[in-house]
Amino acid sequence: MPDQETADDLIWGRHPVLEALRAKRPLRRLLVAKGARGPVIDEIFDLARQARIPYDLRDKAQLDRLAGPRHQSVVAYQAAATYADFDTLLADLPSQSAFLVFLDQVQDPHNLGAIIRSAHALGAQGLVVPERESAGLSPAALKASAGAALHLPVCRVANLQKALQKATAHGLFIAGLDAEGETAFTAVDFTQPCALVIGNEGKGLRRMVKQRCDTLLQIPMAGDSVGSFNASVAAGIVLYEVFRQRQC
Repeated sequence: MPDQETADDLIWGRHPVLEALRAKRPLRRLLVAKGARGPVIDEIFDLARQARIPYDLRDKAQLDRLAGPRHQSVVAYQAAATYADFDTLLADLPSQSAFLVFLDQVQDPHNLGAIIRSAHALGAQGLVVPERESAGLSPAALKASAGAALHLPVCRVANLQKALQKATAHGLFIAGLDAEGETAFTAVDFTQPCALVIGNEGKGLRRMVKQRCDTLLQIPMAGDSVGSFNASVAAGIVLYEVFRQRQC
């Protein structure tokens, strides 16, 4: 195997690879464990042939060395991650029901993937991350998203504050999730065009990002609770409230 191919290029797992193929994501090649069987494997082979993506059959031990034990018999080499253009995404949003998610330096790729998965399932039309000090669309994030990152537009911007300013100018109400927020998340009208901002796992929202928010939200917790919610769990709770309000 060529030296330039490293684990940083990989997508692994049956469903993440299948979703990548369904979404016509550019893949350079597939590696499938010898003897792998099942309807998902069959569809992977069919889609790879249709897209003319080369594939090789390898011993399971070789896939273990590449991707660890959770590859589920399938590994794909991907092209460089592609991000949506923020200005284009903003221009294409539905005027009455726009809903975006902004992440302020969320650094764990598993949190990023989980938030993308929830955002896609609960009606967000795009997700925005900063270029610096933030997880990107790595193989780990793609796998954690269970394929949702291949369907939800993800933008990477040089300056998150400026992106929030543009969203405000576009008519979106900006709600930041903060442990010290003064407004319960259930008290906000999420049926209007809006954006939800989630902060870093340890530090929360940066001061300048907070200043770009129209309101700061909190998730009420039991009086004897310790600490706060994980970033992806907190995001999921509020994302569901947005979805619930918009279904009424």
